[in-house]
Amino acid sequence: MTTLLDSLIKNVTENVPDDSRIIKGIWSVDCLYSPNNNGRTFDYKFLVTQTKGQGCAYSANRDYSSTELRELIGQDFISHGISDTALLVSLLDSVYDKDKHTYEKRVLDAESEIKSYWRTEIIASEAKRLLGSLRGKNVVNVGVVGSFLKKFGELGCSVLGTDYDEAIIGQTLFDAPIENGDKTIEAVANADLAIVTGMTMATLTLDSILSTAARNSTKIIIFAETGANLAPFFMQYGVDVFIGEPFPFYIFNGVSEIRVYRN
Repeated sequence: MTTLLDSLIKNVTENVPDDSRIIKGIWSVDCLYSPNNNGRTFDYKFLVTQTKGQGCAYSANRDYSSTELRELIGQDFISHGISDTALLVSLLDSVYDKDKHTYEKRVLDAESEIKSYWRTEIIASEAKRLLGSLRGKNVVNVGVVGSFLKKFGELGCSVLGTDYDEAIIGQTLFDAPIENGDKTIEAVANADLAIVTGMTMATLTLDSILSTAARNSTKIIIFAETGANLAPFFMQYGVDVFIGEPFPFYIFNGVSEIRVYRN
């Protein structure tokens, strides 16, 4: 069965010249961040890669070898073959043409806590555009973000979070129960709206999320630091709104950019 990642690789192989796929740089970064003292500290690794452009992906792999990464510099990542999915997604992100689909650009220039608030407001606004009144709607946040849970709860939604972070599974954040990520498909099937992290591209769970949403008429908003440039590709597969957040993300003070793609 052909996956979305397979189709994306094929698209890049056929449409991006070899010399644009040469790896110029790879940054492997540990991220520990608690924006709002909301009961959760984000504890992740993310990768930033540079070819003709720049891409990013969060990764579940915490142990990248600098020696092995160094050996990739100067290589065509398609011809070389990349086995690590997050690294591959970041590299695909670095070469994809973000302008193949129209988008609205928002420039955020503030401290990270303020940008976190603005980002949440953007997502809530897009949810209202999709569903009208949100009161009584079932909303699942796949890849828990505390400010999303809080905001949608305040808007009168029934909110559920799913995540693979053992530190929060079984907990309640802002009155929203947090369930194991293996409950995601069931939750998406029962939701009016799924707000989905772009990290599902790297964990290879996005295919089943999108197919489940299509069968159950669930609206999809993707918020993507992982694969921010890949919106035009994924908009072809039933995503209603794609919030692209290229590096540097909202978690850094200063200027960052959010791109809102709509179907």
